[in-house]
Amino acid sequence: MWRDSSEAGFTTLCREMCLELGLKCCSIWLNGGNSRHRLGYFEAGWSIDDLSISNLDYEINKSIMCKKAPVLIKNLGSQHPGRGSGYSLDAMGVPISESNIVTGSITFYCPQEKNETLTEVLHQVASELAFGIEQCKNTFTSARQKSLRKEIEMAGSIQQSLFPKSIPEVKGISLWGRAMPTNETSGDFYDFIITRHHNLGIAIGDVMGKGIPAALFTAIARTLTRSFAQQDLAPNVVLSETNRSLYPDLSVNGMFLTMFYALYNPQQKALFYASAGHNPPLIRRGETGEVELLKSKGFFVGGRPELSYNMETLKLGSGDIVLFYTDGLVEAQNIQSVQFGIQRAAETLRDYHCLEAAALGDFLSMRLMQFIGLREQRDDITLIVLKVE
Repeated sequence: MWRDSSEAGFTTLCREMCLELGLKCCSIWLNGGNSRHRLGYFEAGWSIDDLSISNLDYEINKSIMCKKAPVLIKNLGSQHPGRGSGYSLDAMGVPISESNIVTGSITFYCPQEKNETLTEVLHQVASELAFGIEQCKNTFTSARQKSLRKEIEMAGSIQQSLFPKSIPEVKGISLWGRAMPTNETSGDFYDFIITRHHNLGIAIGDVMGKGIPAALFTAIARTLTRSFAQQDLAPNVVLSETNRSLYPDLSVNGMFLTMFYALYNPQQKALFYASAGHNPPLIRRGETGEVELLKSKGFFVGGRPELSYNMETLKLGSGDIVLFYTDGLVEAQNIQSVQFGIQRAAETLRDYHCLEAAALGDFLSMRLMQFIGLREQRDDITLIVLKVE
């Protein structure tokens, strides 16, 4: 790894200067803005039982880089009692600059009688190190960016693995779901849960925000919802318990979650549902062909520590289709900045109502992609289709 080889090189340089110049210790630091990284360090006669100079070294070089000015501390041992004894050294350090930007620092720890003769040498070494430190900083930044990219990709893979791997078989219905994140990680989630009494739980949610924080909360929300839903709790209770559990963490981070949870009973062909500020699902009635919204009021998860939700009940008949979705569907825009909207989704349910849930979902996804074209989207899109046979 580059860090291993670079740090070995800087440490060797520190060692050579200690030997050539008669120094007790030498250190070289990289300025990372909010962080600092010691690139090289050598202390003559170093002992694991005495970290006096090593501990002081951080504070001294932090001061150099923050003040952007040289530092000279005379008689180091007397100024820091209790930090070690047996040495009377001067610490002299200067910032390393490139184009008037402090990229690092170098510090000599030398006997008092040597500091005046070493001042010019110290500045000369700092000047010669400037280019090398800048190159090291660029390499460090590039390596960190690659590491972050890998971590984000891994987070995306883990999140994808949390989506349903298969569609549960429930008598009398066909079912389909798909998540279409705009980035590696998503703020949307959905889940299918078979409860202990063999009902079907359907959860869909959208965390405000994007990136890793939103993805973490979607994973937590999914886990909590699944644990409550498996107990066959009513949808309004599932939302209340999820809110109670998530509120402390969501509120402190200034985030919230919209969510819709439905419980389908195959014996009764009934859908029990509750909403936490989420988009109302669409239903196409098989008997009349009419499409309407399943409106249900409820405050978003994370808004208050204790929330109660209303449960609604819907009797389903043969040919009925229910479309659950996140707001990324209706807010998706084409190159002319026209939104896909709820009407186009409703038209798709009418046009392809004869299809099974999976085929209907694929047609809706295809129509959406054709509408979007090359326009980059700002929000994740998640869809669920339930159709009664």
